[in-house]
Amino acid sequence: MPLYLASLGFGGWQIGLLGAMAPGLRWASAIVLGWIADRRRNRQRLLVITAAAGSLCFVPLLFVREFGMLVLVFIGVNLCHGTLIPMVDAIVVDHLEELGNDYGRLRLWGSLSFIVGAAVSAPLVDAYGAGIVPALIVVPSVFLAPVMSLLPRGQRGHPEHAQPPWALVTPPMAAFLATVFLAQASCGAWAGFFALHVRALGLPSSLPGITFALAVVGEVALFHWGRRVLGWISPGDLILVTLAVTVVRWMLSAVVTAQWAVVAVQLGHVFTFSAFHLAAVALVVELVPPANATSGQSLYGLVGFGLGGTIGIALAGVLVDRLGTQGLFWFEAAVASAGVLPAWWLRRIVAHGRVTGHV
Repeated sequence: MPLYLASLGFGGWQIGLLGAMAPGLRWASAIVLGWIADRRRNRQRLLVITAAAGSLCFVPLLFVREFGMLVLVFIGVNLCHGTLIPMVDAIVVDHLEELGNDYGRLRLWGSLSFIVGAAVSAPLVDAYGAGIVPALIVVPSVFLAPVMSLLPRGQRGHPEHAQPPWALVTPPMAAFLATVFLAQASCGAWAGFFALHVRALGLPSSLPGITFALAVVGEVALFHWGRRVLGWISPGDLILVTLAVTVVRWMLSAVVTAQWAVVAVQLGHVFTFSAFHLAAVALVVELVPPANATSGQSLYGLVGFGLGGTIGIALAGVLVDRLGTQGLFWFEAAVASAGVLPAWWLRRIVAHGRVTGHV
């Protein structure tokens, strides 16, 4: 998409603004619509409606070229499609036994689709130019709503037990959200500036693409064995392990310079994202009442990927010129280290059974 927007003659600030709108709009929309879905027990129907509306919002990309109109298109898409991830996750959690009782093996299809989408799109963009990007987005989105209509309809809990999102922030949930925020905020250098780091080290420009691809392959493998992982280590312990690995990952990122070492260190993505997400989804089930499953998943996404992801990239952007990319990774290690304290406290609370999510 940035390549396509640049081909329209937009400047960096315009491309940045269009990209930056996504996390805030998506997760703000998700938390509001998630609360409505829990309260009215219409999660699957609401998911189908918003998926269809978001797909319709994509259609103007085929012919709109003015910046102001594209801002409206991006607003519409992000407000509608913010529901997709948390609502699907909530449906999966509510119907896990019917769906094979293995969240990881379901979630890995999302990672596989990322690989397929990238593998198919890249040669098409090379062959036909950036102008094909809108079609590559619009065509698959047509199938979203029909597929969502096939998902299970039932929701756990009773509507009278559904609480507003702010009421879900109990002390254990607050510790969880603080952990999630700091973990995601520490990823700003990786998400926004890894390619610049590779260039600063004088390594091939193809390396970031190779590294991202290998990281997602590792992600697929982790999700494939996710149920065994959670059977071997509790979600609270797994969160602590992922944070420890993340701290070491960012520290090593700041010092390794050899091509093979740079790639090897970034395979830690399997812990920083994949194992962390696996544990986080399981913890939301423990920390949030069944009637609030959708709101709980939305709150996790809002604080982690919405606030943490956005602030992390923005902060990295402010610091990268002052610290350099190596110094920036040292800073990220410190941010991830700060997440160990709330994660440790959360582990103690969960281990002693002082949570009420299943009540």
